Amino acid sequence: MDEGTAMGNGADGANGANGADGSAAGTVRVTIDDVARAAGVSRQTVSRAMNGKGEISAATRRRVLATIEELDYRPSMFARGMRTHRAGTLGLILSDIANPFFPAVARGVFDAAAALGFSVVVHNTDAHAGRESAAAREILERGAEGVIGFFEALGDEELVGLHRRVPLVVADRRAPAPGVASVSSDFATGTRLAVEHLQARGHRHLGMLDGAVGVDHVRRHAFTAATAPRTPVVTAPPTITGGAAAAAQLLGEHPEVTGLFAFNDLMAVGAIRALRERGRRVPDDCAVVGYDDLTLAADLDPPLTTVHTDKYELGRTLVEVLDGVVRARRDESGAAAEHRLLPAALVVRRSG
Repeated sequence: MDEGTAMGNGADGANGANGADGSAAGTVRVTIDDVARAAGVSRQTVSRAMNGKGEISAATRRRVLATIEELDYRPSMFARGMRTHRAGTLGLILSDIANPFFPAVARGVFDAAAALGFSVVVHNTDAHAGRESAAAREILERGAEGVIGFFEALGDEELVGLHRRVPLVVADRRAPAPGVASVSSDFATGTRLAVEHLQARGHRHLGMLDGAVGVDHVRRHAFTAATAPRTPVVTAPPTITGGAAAAAQLLGEHPEVTGLFAFNDLMAVGAIRALRERGRRVPDDCAVVGYDDLTLAADLDPPLTTVHTDKYELGRTLVEVLDGVVRARRDESGAAAEHRLLPAALVVRRSG
């Protein structure tokens, strides 16, 4: 991002900043483009005037600086901080802080941000569209200079709108548009490994407990692609309680199922609970495979077979990619948005 382009008028130049849902954010932030238009110069000239570079005339510099004062333009501290290590803030939007997955990711975000001299403001949304929108709006109002978001409910259009106003990296979700950066576990590979493992163990009747209650269904698509088209899938909140309810429903409707793949480890824990309540042994009567490889997975009885993803590295990479977004906008490099997939590996234990 150019050192002033941020949460202001947006790409269309409309008067007033909007939240991710299109509602008024309550704050209008002047951008470097606004200064350039008002002064009748290019944004590069504005940057040179602010940085005291000699490529422009004294008269032009005075006109630009006067315009900056008149418009009360404040350069982006995040973009400057990436170069000077001055303090700034970035927003981290999580869908469920009670899920052990997210504190592990947050630690990576905190450490990487601290190395750059930045603090992190955390918002918890419970995967609720209204709360995701409110969190994004509050981040804009507070002037945070970048956003990392686990958005589970907001639609693509809202995320593209947020991307126009602030450097944004979308986490563990398909990017809503080619120009929006993203970082995710390689869900397709991880899911395929889980399915192939169950099939190799002789399970011919599989089922999935899907926790993607919002807009992203990468794991479900990968699961159905690797199994028969009519393989049963039940959707529920990605929690222990949700997993237990989904497993009870699926097994009630499809008692022939002997292998369950869960959206995450919490749902897998719930599935094991539901199986025991039905008198079915794990893995003898039904195998269970989770996703994420939380710390608790190895301590379950039986220990959980699951797909490992490095949570700390995910957090660290999110900040690294955000750094690239900021630099690309600041330097007007036109660099393509990054879409990074982190490796997924199956960890075989005794549950499946």
